[in-house]
Amino acid sequence: MHLEQLRQDLAQSGWKDLQPGQHLGIPFDLIGGKSGLTKWNVYVSVVPRLDQATARAWQQNFELMNKKAKSIVWGKSFLLCLIAQEVSPDVLEMLKGDSFGLFGVIRLQGGGGNIFIADEGNKRVYGKAPALPVDVNRNRNALLKILDGALNR
Repeated sequence: MHLEQLRQDLAQSGWKDLQPGQHLGIPFDLIGGKSGLTKWNVYVSVVPRLDQATARAWQQNFELMNKKAKSIVWGKSFLLCLIAQEVSPDVLEMLKGDSFGLFGVIRLQGGGGNIFIADEGNKRVYGKAPALPVDVNRNRNALLKILDGALNR
């Protein structure tokens, strides 16, 4: 997947300031923002292979990001995208059986995030988000469409 084309597709969908950077000390290939009912961020990282060890490390990163995004008043929302050139078979089975969103993501109350994995080898995108609130569903569906288009170009 070409990151420049992905950056352009995200920009056309309303994401702004898309560039490499760090969040909470975690490096990302692309970070961007979008305004709506709440401020949204997108974090994109390319990993050569998503195996059990890499998945555990990203699960810990996601949990840290999710915890920092929560707020009683008005939390921050984000979408974390991992683009894997290869997904190991054991992780692939975990992704297929995850009916509650990757890594057990709960509904976005008080902020938080969702994670999506773009599997370049199998040309599939994994990840789910709740139907409500509406902005979660809208941003999630737009991102899934962008990732799917990038994989199948």
